[in-house]
This record gives sequence, structure tokens and C-alpha cells, in this order.
Amino acid sequence: MKTTLLVAGILLSVFASGQQVAKGLTASNGTFIGFYQYTPVDYNATGEKYPLIIFLHGIGERGNGTTDLPSVANNGIPKYIRNGHKMRFFWNGKWQTFLVLSPQLSPNYGWWYNFYVEEMIKYAKANLNVDTNRISLAGLSLGGGGVWSYPKESLAKAKQLNAIAPCCPTCETIDNCNITQANLPLWAFHAQNDPTTPANCTSASIDRLNTTCGAAVPAYKTIWPDGGHGVWDRAFDTVYKWQNPNVYEWMLGQDKSKPVNIRPQANAGSNLTISTTTGYANLSGASSTDADGTLERFVWKQVSGPSNSTIVSSVSTNGLTRVNGLTTAGTYVFELTVVDDRADFVKTTVSVTVVSGATSNIPPVTVAGPNISTAVASVTLHGSDSYDPDGTVVNYKWTKISGPAVYNLSNDAVANPDLSNLLIGTYQFQLETTDNLGAKTQGVVTVNSSSSTLPTTLAYFKGNASTGAAKLTWATAQEENNNRFEVERSSDGKSFAVIGVVQSAGNSSMQQTYAYTDPQEARGTLYYRLRLVNTDGKTIMYSPVVPITSNRAKARLEYFPNPVKESITVLVSDNQRGLLQIRLIGMDGKVIQQKQWMKKEESITAIMDAARLLPGIYLMEVTVGDQLREIRKIVKE
Repeated sequence: MKTTLLVAGILLSVFASGQQVAKGLTASNGTFIGFYQYTPVDYNATGEKYPLIIFLHGIGERGNGTTDLPSVANNGIPKYIRNGHKMRFFWNGKWQTFLVLSPQLSPNYGWWYNFYVEEMIKYAKANLNVDTNRISLAGLSLGGGGVWSYPKESLAKAKQLNAIAPCCPTCETIDNCNITQANLPLWAFHAQNDPTTPANCTSASIDRLNTTCGAAVPAYKTIWPDGGHGVWDRAFDTVYKWQNPNVYEWMLGQDKSKPVNIRPQANAGSNLTISTTTGYANLSGASSTDADGTLERFVWKQVSGPSNSTIVSSVSTNGLTRVNGLTTAGTYVFELTVVDDRADFVKTTVSVTVVSGATSNIPPVTVAGPNISTAVASVTLHGSDSYDPDGTVVNYKWTKISGPAVYNLSNDAVANPDLSNLLIGTYQFQLETTDNLGAKTQGVVTVNSSSSTLPTTLAYFKGNASTGAAKLTWATAQEENNNRFEVERSSDGKSFAVIGVVQSAGNSSMQQTYAYTDPQEARGTLYYRLRLVNTDGKTIMYSPVVPITSNRAKARLEYFPNPVKESITVLVSDNQRGLLQIRLIGMDGKVIQQKQWMKKEESITAIMDAARLLPGIYLMEVTVGDQLREIRKIVKE
């Protein structure tokens, strides 16, 4: 196969868009194919392989492949690239960039012959660092028909692809069961009022694929009531104006090397009735499940009812949100979209009926977290998904109801306590939550432990400033072959030095308590941690870092280290009580990570995992209840 680089004046127009350059090749049947090739500026020909999109244009963009090639970038994905989009998307904890090939159909043809796609796949495999498990095919109008046509021709062709996305396609009459036999994910788009290609071209094909062909991977269809024929800017929207996840995240989530995905189950909770005097409701999708993976994203939006409501967290990683402004009587309907780690998504709805009179209190919803199987002696219980639909959860109470007698619970009155000192056996713990009006409900979680060892476990490590010194206290739940604790201090939360040594009990199955006083007064904030050393002189573990601020320089919000590598510690000290929420946000505005705690005391220390973040600058948003809201900039090394 001969590949020719075009050097005509058309290159001047495409270089402005970065790396979308004109290429040409001669197909095996002798037909010349001109096409655009997009690679990112930092393209690495030998590193991690890139996902690929092959894009097929509409009938109006046909041309000779040389001087006519710029018309390929009039619509759809090539247009976004021409206008500067880098085809870079954040999915499953990392940024990923697509390669894009956009061929031009010859004006001699009235439809897309399949050899165009075949030649693009062969070219990509021979010349680009492409992930062959993630080759997606997308197109609009006539190109949408081409997207249907290629995988329907044969099972072998269908198996070349990981996903297909036709938009307002022409009708294709070829049997499409090859798509289902190849377990090929499909997401089709159309407008009901399309005057050029009937919407039934899409809906009938999808229905036949999902029913007659018995799709193991049910196909998606999005049919808008309006928009006419030109809805491709909706289908190939690069942000979240029209759908979340967007089609690019969906393509990234499809991978031929993985088993057929099981679609998640969405649960938005029970319908609610509240009073206009309450004016708000708490919604939760936390009871949603994914049988073969994890839930990556929850998306809330209002789909009907009075327009005065405001969703506080429309996108989150835990499905919890508050809706304010429910002060007009009526029925508000909210849609929840649940997205799993393969970018499969399911939608459901919940209704909030708002009445002008008094209503009965709605008890809290207690979520004790998923059942746990562990081979180590310590785990964390997760009750922070509990919520009160029409108020707040004010108390948590954990109680062991069955299982071995030996265990240690760090704090039975917090949402997410640490459970340690586990033996082999099955434990059951009940969580009881109480709302602000005294209503109580319970939930149970099962912990299956196969741990037979009792390693050294740190029950707590605390510190405070007192009369010109720093006082540190800590305790172990049990100890095995301990020798000593080395107390380390830092002025920046990153570089630590040993300032003292405390001998340990050595071996113990009971709680042991320790203390150390640092006579140096903090001028600002000093950071402390413990290094546990065993009898062989080896480090067993490091404790969490504890910041201590001079009483004369007490800060409301502290966080360290910054820049961060593995985790960032956040200390909030003020009189505000309520739900503490910390969100890490990318510079593009996407929420990358979100966690919540219940703040019941003046000070709370929270730890956010940053190991999966890519190097760069992020925003950290910290909120407590309805009062404290602060944003800080952090740098990931």
C-alpha cells in the first residue's frame, strides 16, 4: 500500500488546527483516498497506545481528496479539531487522547463503500501507535449510514471495532445481527423531526438489533424531539451540553479486550413529599449498583416541574445531592444518570412533591455500605452515603451484632470508622442514623474476614498546641514485635526529621497509649508523624500526618503538602458543623474526585487520595454545611 503526503496549499489551512494534516493513499482497488490525520502535539509513536476514531462525513463534503479536502472539516469531529480541540478527555482516572482519521468520499460515489473504512484501519495499524482494542467508527448523515454499513457487512468487520456512533444516518437495509454477534456497543443519534433522513431509520434499526438479534450489549438511541437534520453538534458535543457521559468518554470505556459489560442498575430512592416551608430535599443515588465493576459518576438534572429549584451537586462520585429552592407547590421530577467504569449508563427518575401545608417528617435513609471481604486485619466501614431526605443526619451509631469477639472500632459515632484487630470469621455491624427531628433507622453491613494475624494497628494519633509546646498522643489497638516509635517533625509537611523516640510495649493484644511533648512552639504550623519500627529495625508503617498550629496563628483551613504526590491532608478548624465535602476539580471544570465526612467537632482532619491525578494544577473546593466554602489551588507533581 502506497501512502502519499499531500503538499498542496490546503496544508496551510489545516496546520492552524495543530496536528490535523492532509494525507493520501491508494486503496487496494486502485481508488485514491484523501484523508485528514489527527495526532496530538505530544504524540508518542512508541509509548502507550492511542484509541482511534474513524469519522465519515455527510454527502455535502464529498470531494477529490486533495483540493476539496478542507470541506471534510466543515462538520462534526474534524471541525472541532480544526477549531482547536485536542481530542483529549479524562476517563477512568487519567487523560486520554484520540487519534482521528477522516477520509473524503469521492463524488463518484453516492454512498460510503466499506473499503474506505477498511483502508483507514489498515493504515492506522501500519503507521500509527493505535490501540487495536479501541477503534471506533462515527459519522453523520450519509456517513452515519456508512457507520451502520461497515460492521453489518460481516462478523469479521464488526469485530474490528470497539464502538460505533451513527448520527442522523441514512436507512440501511442490511441485516445488522453481525453487530450483536460481535458484542459491538452502539450509540445512535437522531431528531424526530429530521426532514432528510427519517428518525425511524435509527429507531427501527436499534429496536431490531435489541430484540430480534438479541443483543448482549443493548444499543443506545438518543432521539431528540427537535433539531432537524443537523443535530451532529449535539451528538458529537465535546462537553456535557447534550449528554453526560459524552460520546467520547463512552468510546473510551468500550474495550474489546474486556468481557461483555453488565449495565449498571440505577436507584434514585423513593418519591418524596415535603412542605414549602422546608424548601429543600436531599436526593441520593447511592443505592445504585454495578455487578461487574464500579460506579464512576452520578448525574442529576430536573426534567419537569416548577423552574425555581437548584441542584447543588449535579455531578458527583457518590450520588448525593441537595436540591434547594423547593418553595413553589408542585411536582418536581429529577432524573438520575448512573455511569459505570465502562461508560455504560442507565437513567431513572424520582419525584419530589411540594405542598403548601405541613408534612410528616421523613426518617433518614441509613446506608451501611457494601459488604466487605478482607484478607487483612483492618478495613474501613462506609456509612457516609446515609442521608435524610428532608433534613440532616445528626448522629451515627455503629454496633457489632454478630461475629468473633475480638475487634477494634476506632469510633462508633462517625460515618466511616476504622475497623481493626479482625480474626477469621464473619462480622455484622449495624449502623443507626438519627435525623434532626429524632427519627432513627438502621442498616447492616457484613464483613467477611480471612485474616489470622494481628499486626500492629494504630488506633489514633492526635496533637494540639498547649502553652508554647506541641502535645502528641496516640494509641495502638494491638502490637506485634514492636520496638519503638520515632516522632518526626516537619515545617512544610514534606521533609521530616526525627525529634524524639518513645519505646513501645513490644507485643500486646490490648490497647496501649503513648504521649510525647515537643517543647518547640509552632510559629504558624508544624507537622508531625510517627514512624513505627519493629524489633528487626525495620519500618512497619508511618502514621497519618498531624498538623499543629500555634493558638496565636490558628488557621480556619489548612492543607498539605502542596505540591502533592500521594495524598493531601486537609484540616478544617472552626465552629461550623455539618457535612464536610471536599472536591478536586480539573482546570476544565470537571469534578475528578469528591469525598464527604460529617463534621461534629471544632476540628476535623480529612485525607484525599491524589496518587491517580496526572501532574498539573487542580482546584480544591472545601465546603462545610451551608456556611464555609473555600477554594484553594493545589499542584500535583
